[in-house]
Amino acid sequence: MQGKKLKKLVKLCHMCCQVTESEKEIQRCPKCNKSFLPLNYFEKIHSGEKKNFSELFEHSEFIAEEDLIRGIHVLW
Repeated sequence: MQGKKLKKLVKLCHMCCQVTESEKEIQRCPKCNKSFLPLNYFEKIHSGEKKNFSELFEHSEFIAEEDLIRGIHVLW
């Protein structure tokens, strides 16, 4: 990945308003411990693929702008 700039996923916790940056979808808020669902959760669970819950959380390079929830997520 040399020369490629990684995208950061910035997420706002809707419970405590903690802002967290990560290169992968965040599973829990580091401040209040609120658990989160992965982006496109319903599409993923109804796709027919058998995956563990933790495997549903994507790395930021596989997330598109249209996958984000406006006001809660941003790709930077």
